[in-house]
Amino acid sequence: MGLLEERELSARQRLEECREEAERAAAALAEAERACERAVIAKEEFSAALAEARAEDDPPPECGVRTAGAAPGTIVPEWRPGLGPAVLAADYQRIIGALEAAAREEAGPLNCRQIAGWLEWEASAAGVERVRAKARRMAERGWLAKEADGRFSAVARPGGGS
Repeated sequence: MGLLEERELSARQRLEECREEAERAAAALAEAERACERAVIAKEEFSAALAEARAEDDPPPECGVRTAGAAPGTIVPEWRPGLGPAVLAADYQRIIGALEAAAREEAGPLNCRQIAGWLEWEASAAGVERVRAKARRMAERGWLAKEADGRFSAVARPGGGS
């Protein structure tokens, strides 16, 4: 009986060690996710600032027509009449398309996790932050409407579409 009690005690000690190890791993995972989110946001903000600095030297075309699509990381210009989504980088165009599709299906405004789902993008915290940074930037510049609860919708433009 004493041998069994020793084995039980040993097993309980190993169980406690494993639980502590799992808690440390969970804390490390949470910190890594936060670091990843911060890196995604920092990259987006840096790209936007760099693009804005470049845009002062080379403003976007007035008519909204480009021979090729906008490069990733380029500025999101203020929306104005005659400026179409073609001046935006592909990810921004996809976000507008997803919100327009949601409106056609009467899904209403979408939150960033829902937009990521419509786009079949990663729904992790970092993926949702990627969508949030882009959608926020587009709303600030008149391409999207942002609801008070943080959801986004495409802006109806005269003549249809965004």
